[in-house]
Amino acid sequence: MNRFFQSFSIKSSNFNKSKILNLTNHSQPIPFSLRQLIFFGKLLLKNQSNSRFDEIEQGLVKGANLVKTQLSVRLAHQIRQFESLPYIVTSNQFLNKAYDLYLEGFHKIADFPEISNASENKDWCELLKSLLTDHKLIIPHLAIGVAESANHLSNSQIEQFLTQILHSRIARRVLAEHHIALTNQFQINHQIQDKSLRCLGIIDTELHLAETIQNCIKLTQTTLANRHPSILSNDKLTIQINGEKNVKFAYISDHLEYILFELLLYSSRQTIHHAALHQTSISSLPINIQIASSPTHITVRISDNAGGILSPKRGSFSDEDAVPPSVSKPEMFSFLQLTSNMTGFQKLIGSGGMEGKVSEQVKIGQSTSNTQENYDVTEVQEAHLRIGLPLSLIYAQFLGGTLQMSSIPGSSDFVLCVPKLGTTCEPKIQPV
Repeated sequence: MNRFFQSFSIKSSNFNKSKILNLTNHSQPIPFSLRQLIFFGKLLLKNQSNSRFDEIEQGLVKGANLVKTQLSVRLAHQIRQFESLPYIVTSNQFLNKAYDLYLEGFHKIADFPEISNASENKDWCELLKSLLTDHKLIIPHLAIGVAESANHLSNSQIEQFLTQILHSRIARRVLAEHHIALTNQFQINHQIQDKSLRCLGIIDTELHLAETIQNCIKLTQTTLANRHPSILSNDKLTIQINGEKNVKFAYISDHLEYILFELLLYSSRQTIHHAALHQTSISSLPINIQIASSPTHITVRISDNAGGILSPKRGSFSDEDAVPPSVSKPEMFSFLQLTSNMTGFQKLIGSGGMEGKVSEQVKIGQSTSNTQENYDVTEVQEAHLRIGLPLSLIYAQFLGGTLQMSSIPGSSDFVLCVPKLGTTCEPKIQPV
């Protein structure tokens, strides 16, 4: 027997290796784009507008079986991905737990019978909801497991392994959440909606970028005010939005909100720290957000005045320099920063895991240190922050976007670029 399979705790009698091997050898995930997800939603919307409820049910049943097939294939490949790790790594208890969750999910999905009607689709959606909840524990387990095994993995292995796993995770959650949302939207509620319905499943087809940014600003300010009430009670963060404020486009709102919130949270925290270090007012260090739009892409630049991140090779620049040195900071999005201080991720497991949405960040921020829950709010917040930037990069890349950071002495810039057309398919990440 393969030593890899021996290292995991689940019993071989519960492990249908032949089914997984068959899927990984003969089936590949079918990449999907935002436009394809929207197109399917519009077909359901058209049938609903014409009161063709039988065709809606047929469409949802077909979609349910497609999601079922794709999740089985994707989970099978994810399970086999663990084979790329050295034996001593696979024996780690936290990676073992993550593996067991993947394996259990695969069996539940693969063993679920083919969906043929609305009632069975309802049961299918309930299964998906339960799996989405169960798998919230995977990110902290992976983070701790990889950190504890860091001595047995190269930096490139850590980066590639976690990048591949999180890309795959996002794809699976998009498929599952989109199908659940469409079912709720079109099957459970037969009321005819207006043809200009804004949301189709989890996609906002007319996402107003400036409004989304403004909402993230409010959430950031509220989160930090709860964290630093004595500091921010009399000295407020100044965040300004400039540029093309009327831009609208189709996007997964949860993904964009998460990225913007994490970038604003990072820049705001750096601003507060810099102001305290130099004994200056926070409001005198504004954060500027610039929106630009082209026919194919939208760019959001978030610029702070929090001192910048100095290069280790060159700590300052002189007036004789024609242009101050600009330093790209790809390491800010690296998973290597997760390989130390695992206390926060252990508390994150106790808090119920991590979904990767702004709502859970806000909920934690509203908690106090006197909570009766069995986890420490501050350490859970820190765990979210440490994985926030790396996960934001994954979210940006998932639909064909880019996310970069650059810094000069005095300030730093985040530049998020996302495609407007929705034609880019999810990236194909090569196994480690």
